[in-house]
Amino acid sequence: MINLPMPYPQELIYSTVARYKIRAGLISPKQLLDDVFEDRGVVATVDLPCHLSKIANHYPHNRFNLNYIAYQHTLFPLYAPFIPESRRQECLRWMANHSQGAIHLAIGSNASRLPSVKYIRYCPQCFNEQFKDYGEWYWSRMWQIPGITCCSKHGSLANSSVEYRPNSRHDFIAPTPHNCNINPQGSVNEDDRFLISKISELLSLAEQSSPTFEQWTTFYHSLARSSNCIRGSKHIDHLCILEKVKNRWSLELLETNNLHRLESETGWLRGIFRKHRKSFSYLEHIIAIESLLEQDWSFEEIMVQVKSQTTTLPSKITQAKSNVKPDSELIEANRNIWMGLIKENQSIKGARKINQALYAWLYRNDKTWFMNTNKNCHQRHVPKGLTVNWQRRDSEFVRSLIKINDHTCFDLTLPRKSKKVVDESNLLSLND
Repeated sequence: MINLPMPYPQELIYSTVARYKIRAGLISPKQLLDDVFEDRGVVATVDLPCHLSKIANHYPHNRFNLNYIAYQHTLFPLYAPFIPESRRQECLRWMANHSQGAIHLAIGSNASRLPSVKYIRYCPQCFNEQFKDYGEWYWSRMWQIPGITCCSKHGSLANSSVEYRPNSRHDFIAPTPHNCNINPQGSVNEDDRFLISKISELLSLAEQSSPTFEQWTTFYHSLARSSNCIRGSKHIDHLCILEKVKNRWSLELLETNNLHRLESETGWLRGIFRKHRKSFSYLEHIIAIESLLEQDWSFEEIMVQVKSQTTTLPSKITQAKSNVKPDSELIEANRNIWMGLIKENQSIKGARKINQALYAWLYRNDKTWFMNTNKNCHQRHVPKGLTVNWQRRDSEFVRSLIKINDHTCFDLTLPRKSKKVVDESNLLSLND
């Protein structure tokens, strides 16, 4: 393919395709898809685009490949370190061809707590620098990251008139003076600068295999221990962690990113220090790590630490189980005690409350007899209230409705009858 532009540093591949549309003088979005992808069903996705193999084939293979485009010109590096390796590889395969939305589900983007970006954003002063260096504008990926509201060099980001996920899903739109108004910018505070620096580190990480959920779990347990947030020998002191987070981060920043429900038992802060069963967002990791570490850190160092964590896979855990069966006399004695408790309390629930240890012992050591006995001793359900004969009630209602219809059908003195008026009058007659 001729004249497909080379991506600029930190440029979204979405922006590169949009710039080609201008250079080729194309007006129809379908014609653009035919030229670049040879497929009119391609969706113009800003953050995690697919069909990248088609784009990579337009460039020299020694310069650009699929993984290079995914890590240098999309937002995939923000999510790759926090998902399992098998899922990371699957996401790259989806980005090479098509995913039909599966990639956003796989990385947790659709269920993320972070507020979504509604319009493609830009930095006006960066546009001036781009025009001075390259003679044109382009969309930088740093501007489109949820949780980032500022440019690290100039100030707050501005919203263009281009929707992040528009209804016209096949149009690639480049920045122009018509969709980007140059307005004054606000200042950048220290927390914003810190978040931008850490997210920049994530984007600059070299492609590497992802740690497992077990390694992330072990890392955060070690982090809590090194920060004296442990109760007893191994229990996480979530209140101590909560205080550290509140002392480090402002409530305004947490509320802006929808991460302020820190006290919840099922909230993200407690979840990230428990066993990882799902991935957490880059912003949640940054807030948690920065709150507990009392020194400078980088994501490169954190990834080395996480990957060095040794974990025991569940399939390799060997538990010594006793093969010695309880004595038959002990079993018989416990059976008699349990039957006595049932007769005394007239219910299994009452017997269990009195002797929970016996309930657990019989369940483990004499399960077949125990379950059969309890099944036979269950109390029958005694319904409360009146038993309604629904068939007779329906017949009475139908007869009443027929009588009402006979009295009102040919009465011309009544108001105009519509379905709504008839239904309301019937209900009033039934109530009377």
